[in-house]
Amino acid sequence: MARYALVTERMYMHLAHPRLAARVADFNLRNKQDMMDVEPRRPSAYYEKKGIKMYLRADYKDAMRGSDFRYYLTLKGSDEIIGTVCIGQVMFGSVKSCVLSYKIDKDYRGKGYCSEAVAEIIDFAFNTLRLHRIEAQVMPRNEKSLAVMRKFGFENEGLSKKCFEINEKWEDHYRFALLNEEISAKQNYR
Repeated sequence: MARYALVTERMYMHLAHPRLAARVADFNLRNKQDMMDVEPRRPSAYYEKKGIKMYLRADYKDAMRGSDFRYYLTLKGSDEIIGTVCIGQVMFGSVKSCVLSYKIDKDYRGKGYCSEAVAEIIDFAFNTLRLHRIEAQVMPRNEKSLAVMRKFGFENEGLSKKCFEINEKWEDHYRFALLNEEISAKQNYR
């Protein structure tokens, strides 16, 4: 598991694990209202220590299988979770791709933490996992996430109509991709 530990200048990025349940439940609950217009409706277990433990157990197993890597962010010197970043749907072989997602606590936005975490997860995806492509989907009205895509050079590949159910409504999302040109098409296995 040590090879999956990530650290940035100001944060520790903790791989999802059931031992984080109380802190993750607190993060989810603190941000519930603020995230309602950008996330699907969540069951009550998502906001409770006992319930979130199931999700974290599954996330940890996915990381050990190499299919999803969800990290929770804490500032150095603090145990409070201020965000999460994930590369999911990781595929190797001839595809070598993943899907990026992230969210930051409402009280910590606009301070560069999201960019710091995204930079680290891009480095992990491209240089540790040796993936070729990172994809992301962003709602057209989510200006802050669109700015993150521009900052890291993600290319807008088009609009997917009504592709995600967000708060009981189908929402359009732009599809973005960032390529790792250092990965040769001749390398078929990790």
